Amino acid sequence: MVFNPFGSNLVFVWDLIATVISIVILLAIVQINAFMQKKGKVSQIITRKFVHILAGPVFVVTWMLFSGEIVSHYIAVIVPLLFVLQFITIGLGVIKNESFVASMSRSGDPRELLQGTLYYSIVMVLMTFFWFYVPSTGISNANPTALLIIGCVSGGDGFADIIGRKFGGEKKFGIKGSEKTIIGSIGMLVGSILVSSILVLIFSIEVPQFDILILILPIIVVSIVATVVEALSPKGIDNFTIFLAVIIVILILELGFPGFWPYSFSF
Repeated sequence: MVFNPFGSNLVFVWDLIATVISIVILLAIVQINAFMQKKGKVSQIITRKFVHILAGPVFVVTWMLFSGEIVSHYIAVIVPLLFVLQFITIGLGVIKNESFVASMSRSGDPRELLQGTLYYSIVMVLMTFFWFYVPSTGISNANPTALLIIGCVSGGDGFADIIGRKFGGEKKFGIKGSEKTIIGSIGMLVGSILVSSILVLIFSIEVPQFDILILILPIIVVSIVATVVEALSPKGIDNFTIFLAVIIVILILELGFPGFWPYSFSF
């Protein structure tokens, strides 16, 4: 089952509508966070990480609005592409957007959007284009790779920073400017497992083969590797390194342990 109230003749039109809905929801998250930060309800660091944790999973869940036809992932990728372009233009000073800067930068400097925030959006582009959950062969061959990617990149990395800052203490480690804590890494592991599992449960409503009982062990394995990689990543590039780690682990599982990961990637 995929969602398309317009029928097969208007797949393209419905997917464009789904794209608009997705963009509106994500912009609402940014605006709400900017409002909370402006009112002094929460710190800029928390609002930034709240967007980091929430935006990716929410965007992925909006995939369920799309028709699931061959054209869907080409249209869905428009959403993160637009954010990539917006972050670049804001970061370069071509346009101004106080809400985006307030929600997604630590210091309030627009140029920060050209760093981790931009990398995060690029990961969303790659993930959508290559790992949209419904492949060209249909929903019967749906693949949960993107759910684990976003679980680690959004949930794990976001919780790692918040928990590490709150409870990590003074003892830190890291390479090339990164500052990690053991407690933060535990937050990364728990956040990755939790968000990945929640996404699998949500998508299992539409895709019965996304069985959490089958996927929980792969989720744990992927999350452990992602946690180690995040802890050893140089400052500012962990969005990319976590993404690559998840993909590599899943490819190893797919090729070497098909019984452990009973899903095959089909573009």
